[in-house]
Amino acid sequence: MRLTLTTKIILLLQVALCFALLSTATLSYLKMERMVEDTVASRFTVALRGLAGEVEGAVSLGVSITALRNLDALIQRAMARDDRITGLVLFTDTGEVLAAAGRGGPVGAIPAGWKAAFARDGKSDRVAAVADGDSQALLLGIRNAFGGVAGGVALTYSLGEVQAGIRGTIPDLLLSGGINLVTGLLITMVAVWLLLRPIQRRLREMTASINMLGMGEPPNLTPQLVAFAPGLKDFADRILEQQQHGAEEGHPQPADPAAETARPAGVTP
Repeated sequence: MRLTLTTKIILLLQVALCFALLSTATLSYLKMERMVEDTVASRFTVALRGLAGEVEGAVSLGVSITALRNLDALIQRAMARDDRITGLVLFTDTGEVLAAAGRGGPVGAIPAGWKAAFARDGKSDRVAAVADGDSQALLLGIRNAFGGVAGGVALTYSLGEVQAGIRGTIPDLLLSGGINLVTGLLITMVAVWLLLRPIQRRLREMTASINMLGMGEPPNLTPQLVAFAPGLKDFADRILEQQQHGAEEGHPQPADPAAETARPAGVTP
């Protein structure tokens, strides 16, 4: 089945539109996923800094972090502020666990991955992030009265739940993307049809005019066709003039009868 020029252009534009929309939707989803994860991490960072500030308030008075007695109460209070927190851990600068709450918390000492991240970022005010499967841990150092690192606090939350919540938006995104895609395809089809319809009409008129020139007849050049192809009128005039000259050369005019009578006998033209 042969496709018309309009159909080919519509299909080409629709393929390009589909590719552009799918690429944009994929990039937008990945960007949204990253933005949501960063937003959730920032939310838990606020809770982490609040707990670290409370412990630092007591340690800055000169009390050793291992001598604090209300650590469990501090942790339980911080856990109650956000039900998405899966665990809180207070530990010394050597990694020994002082107090812990929540599910899946370390016992005795913090994991080696936490210890490496805390050794790297514990002396700064930066929060260290450690991913372990579906769990994400945020670690922050606690300073003593002399500005040294007395210990740290770790907060864990379920990264899998965050990602599951993001994936839950996929059906709505697919629905809205499908509506946008269908709307774009329809608009493309209508726009191309409206754009090419007058062009196709003028091309048909031009074809008819050229066929008339081929038969030696003057073409019917409408003002719209002349405006569409400005050089067509001059071209048609030149063709008609050449056809007229060719007709005259192929059919010479007959001789004058009076001249034939006055010609002497035996003289041929």
